Amino acid sequence: MYHFITQNGFPINKLPLAMEIFFRFFMASGGKVGVVIFFSISAWFFLDKEQTIKSNLKRVWIMERELLFWSLTLMAFYLMLDRACIDAKLMIKSIAPLSMSLWWYATAYAIFLALLPFLSKGLKALGRKYHLALAITVLIIWGLTSFIPGSLGGYPSINSSLTGVFGFIYLFIIISAYKWYMKPFTLKKIGVLLGTGIGLSLLFEIVSIVLHHFGFASSFVITSDWKLPMVMIGFGIFLLFNKCTFHSQVINRIAQSAFAVYLITVYDASITLLWKRLFNLGNLYQRPFAILQILGILLAIYMVCTLLDFVRQVLFTITIDRRRGRWFELLWDMVYKQICNHSHTPIADSSSIQAQNC
Repeated sequence: MYHFITQNGFPINKLPLAMEIFFRFFMASGGKVGVVIFFSISAWFFLDKEQTIKSNLKRVWIMERELLFWSLTLMAFYLMLDRACIDAKLMIKSIAPLSMSLWWYATAYAIFLALLPFLSKGLKALGRKYHLALAITVLIIWGLTSFIPGSLGGYPSINSSLTGVFGFIYLFIIISAYKWYMKPFTLKKIGVLLGTGIGLSLLFEIVSIVLHHFGFASSFVITSDWKLPMVMIGFGIFLLFNKCTFHSQVINRIAQSAFAVYLITVYDASITLLWKRLFNLGNLYQRPFAILQILGILLAIYMVCTLLDFVRQVLFTITIDRRRGRWFELLWDMVYKQICNHSHTPIADSSSIQAQNC
């Protein structure tokens, strides 16, 4: 929904006022809330066990295989069927999707994983007092200032991978402080957190849109990356569902393909095909029950992408997943032995808690 609005070929500020408010608040801002939820799920479980250099680099290796599959498959698809959607720059990015930041989230997440063992140990070493003080500090720097346009935290994000890394570290500091040192929020506190975030977000959206329609320049800073209301809503939703005890094999099965839906639909050529040609908002918003039709279209796209990823999972199961991560293990052992052979001092094995002499 977020990319349908923000990447669409039809400017959203040309919509009727009521429809613009709905699309901006429930769809555009929902994308930033989704980033917070998506990352919170990962961070929450990272905090349950010690992070090592080897295990996290292996996560990056395994993610890179999926990135390469989709980047090369999508490149081949558009080269064969719709060359107008793809250029030389996109083809180069498709060959090296992680290092070329083809998908900002994936690249930022990979960098965060590489830094995570050091970040986690550093935060643990701070202790309760200084960790909570750090969480308050980053909330002031990136949180409170986000309400002031033009201030330190008031500029909209450019969605770059570097910005994403800092955003992930910011969230990880807050989430780890909560999980390690704070009493779990009650349902009442979670409700206050969610209500405050939603109220602030809606208020700023309405004011900004109204000012824009009256000819005043305005920027929708509250619903951009890492702004405090988005963090409050996203983490509040995560905490709310974390209190539930509910298991569904169907949901878990579909959830395995959530990342693939993102990769397929945010590929640059897919953006051009989906949101500028096939489902241009200018051709949809005047239809009867336009919002319901749009939601139906987006749900259908999500289902199709999920089914495509089911095919990818089957292919991986019968090929490279038969010995998942085996090539990484071989490469790691080879590099580690080379380091040990050329070192005259004991080296700490990152997969072990205690240092061992080579």
